[in-house]
Amino acid sequence: MYLRNADAEEAFEILKFYREVIESIRDSDFRPKWNDLYPNLEFIKKCIEKEELYICCENNIIISSAILNNTFDNDYSHVKWLLNAEPDEIMVVHTFAINPQCIGKGYGKKIFEDIKSIALENNQKTIRIDVINGNIGAQNVFKKFGFDYIDTVEINHYAAGLEKFHLYELVLKK
Repeated sequence: MYLRNADAEEAFEILKFYREVIESIRDSDFRPKWNDLYPNLEFIKKCIEKEELYICCENNIIISSAILNNTFDNDYSHVKWLLNAEPDEIMVVHTFAINPQCIGKGYGKKIFEDIKSIALENNQKTIRIDVINGNIGAQNVFKKFGFDYIDTVEINHYAAGLEKFHLYELVLKK
């Protein structure tokens, strides 16, 4: 089991995976505000084409999916991060999800070890992630994985609207 670049022919399965994640939390206290607009098939295909969408599979079942790139919201630039890094030295994790049947089984830790390895292989100095307000579970997980809370900012996300996001950072090298 390892995190790898998704292939174009896996786009529909990845969309199905995200829809299952959305459905699994529909009645929970927290909803990430993902919907038909985000993540959608066009977005998934574009991320695959740019080699930014990564998946982890086991027995032909998607365990996790994440988008890894250097793209971040403009509101990130006003934040005092732990490490002052150039945009091409920053890995940003987007749309991270774990198969609901696999939560609490140690997959997240392994996947984040893979994310750190990918970042280091690509000479990234830091990993950053934003977590939508209310997603206490994700905030706790990222802290557990060594991420530091940095700040809370309002970001206007095209699918979620104007929302507060909690920013986290994991410094890899100075």
